[in-house]
Amino acid sequence: MRGVLQLQQDLVFHSSWFDRLLIFLLVFSIYFEANLPYAGDASTPFLIFGFTFIYVSFTRLKALLRLFSSKYFVVSLAFALICVFMETLHPFPDYLPIVRYMNMTLGIFCIAVLCRDKMAFDIALSTFVFASALQSLILISGAASLLRGFTAEGFYDATRARIIAFEQFFLRGNLNEISYFSSIGAIIGIIWYYYEKVTWKRWLIAGFTVPSILGVFLPASRTGAVIFFASLFLFLFKSKINVRKWVLPTILLAVFLILTVPEVVWVRLGSLIHLTDLQETDSRTKVYAAVFHTLDQYVLTGVGAGNYWHGWAVDSGITNRFSTDTAMAAHNAYFQLWIYWGLPGILGFFGLIYTYQSALNRNLEGDWRKTALYIFIMMIPMIFLFYHSFYHKSFSIGVGMLLGARFWNIFGDGRQTGAEEVP
Repeated sequence: MRGVLQLQQDLVFHSSWFDRLLIFLLVFSIYFEANLPYAGDASTPFLIFGFTFIYVSFTRLKALLRLFSSKYFVVSLAFALICVFMETLHPFPDYLPIVRYMNMTLGIFCIAVLCRDKMAFDIALSTFVFASALQSLILISGAASLLRGFTAEGFYDATRARIIAFEQFFLRGNLNEISYFSSIGAIIGIIWYYYEKVTWKRWLIAGFTVPSILGVFLPASRTGAVIFFASLFLFLFKSKINVRKWVLPTILLAVFLILTVPEVVWVRLGSLIHLTDLQETDSRTKVYAAVFHTLDQYVLTGVGAGNYWHGWAVDSGITNRFSTDTAMAAHNAYFQLWIYWGLPGILGFFGLIYTYQSALNRNLEGDWRKTALYIFIMMIPMIFLFYHSFYHKSFSIGVGMLLGARFWNIFGDGRQTGAEEVP
């Protein structure tokens, strides 16, 4: 009892205005990372995260240490140590992916310390919607007109048109990432719109959400579209809402997308059902085939991250279809980890995901924040199916909010774990 009382005295259950400003800057900067200044190799979001860690260490040290003693940090650190050990077994060891993963992990716990009340949550979630809408408006104003200038008869033509259009466009960034993270903003906006009762607020939310939805499709990312629709269906299913109420909005959304998204985008997205076309022209299909054909070489111990990029991937055929001397990523975080560090690596990763998902509150009870957080967290394993990196700064925000909700008992369900989960 004394320990619990001391914990309550140590921790201040509210976020300051500066905490909220940092949350806003972190989320916003992630969306425009490729377009913001760099200090050497350090991006603007990385620098803000670094400053945030220093700030939290000085102003919220007790809370940070409590989180570092939780099972979540212990499991996160254990996974990193497994990866380090497995990487050491192979030639040309490269620990940079593990360093980046640990940077993301520290970011998770910084966000968990900052997101200590509903206002902090609102700032984080609304910034995802706002930043996604702004990014999408930029795409609409520039990329949409460029894409409309192209015609395509198949996947190859559509892909070439996509590359040429975005080479001319001033907004930098990985196109699949732009689509993935537009999906996050769009889904949060849809959930918020559904639960909001005030009419003027619903119109405002819709004004931000509609551009975000377009931002999912304009990069012509097939996997981004898949993640968006899968997340939307998960929301409809999990929330147990009246599906009949969504029939008309869904029809209107479909008509809107058909009329506004350039035809060349639909040609590329439609390639998902043209398997013959994909086998002939899609590098991703070639990569997946090579990953399966070389399974016996990495199934137990992996090949090492450094060795993978030093030559193993090229020798194994994990390359672009048209430039076979350049290694490509596996386009799947689960297989990428498996190839890097074998069975220990992939099993450790599954254990990591299971541990964090155990913190999810699955009783949504019509609360938009709970629902948005739940769908956000469930989107991350979906993104891993198509995205080779097992770390990203936006994941720090989502998972950090998850731990913050549990640690600070944001939703008032008695699930505060600051004391009970200290080993």
